[in-house]
Amino acid sequence: MPKAAIAIVTPVRNGMPLLTETLDSIRAQDYAPLEIVMVDDGSTDATREYLRSLGDLCRVYEFDGIGPAAARNFGIRNTSSPLLAFLDADDLWPPGVLHTLADALAEHPRAFFARGLIRNFRTEADGAKTFFTVPYRHVNLGAILWRRDVFERVGAFAEDLRLCEDVDLLLRCWESDVPKVDLDCVTLYYRRHDGNFTRGLSGAGTGVVKAYKKRIERIRRGEYDPSVPRSVDQITYIGAGPSSQDKAFHGWRW
Repeated sequence: MPKAAIAIVTPVRNGMPLLTETLDSIRAQDYAPLEIVMVDDGSTDATREYLRSLGDLCRVYEFDGIGPAAARNFGIRNTSSPLLAFLDADDLWPPGVLHTLADALAEHPRAFFARGLIRNFRTEADGAKTFFTVPYRHVNLGAILWRRDVFERVGAFAEDLRLCEDVDLLLRCWESDVPKVDLDCVTLYYRRHDGNFTRGLSGAGTGVVKAYKKRIERIRRGEYDPSVPRSVDQITYIGAGPSSQDKAFHGWRW
């Protein structure tokens, strides 16, 4: 059976040299068909030259400081694949992740997104990778594969948020009882390094407060009533992939 096409959107600003490894992890997925979109948002290093040298591997768009949320929204509008993935320019996907996530969505057609676990790593001076966390579940777009329809249901990324636009999106999914699939396998390697956007920031500094302020505003406008019981059961896998036994559970968890 043919696989559903996936559009991959990567916002990048001064991504060298880590971007090369990120592109390698995308190519190593061995998944087709793919749309790969790189949105350069004002790079001043060698990023633009590198992306222009890739030829037909990906489509490259160039802006000057629109922010990651706007870059992702642009990628959504300028792709047509029914599935969407977002990978930051310094993170990596384990081999086979796109197959695993796409198979999960194919097996559960009512789910709007499939999400796995994250492991943090750093690159040592000798180039070796050290994983320094156990797999965990948290908010990170790179660990998720989305159906395009979810953005029609809950709206696009909030472009006034320069950080935690992912938290805001998942809060809106939660408020709208969007069904999802949780996988008990690692779907993102999250790189920790000196250039991390959120390095050294507190919860307030990362934009969490602004994301929750938007939620409070939706409640005040009557768009969401937190006292209303959840209307859907979520789906989760027990095990590493789509062949594992699944079960429903009540409520919605991060």
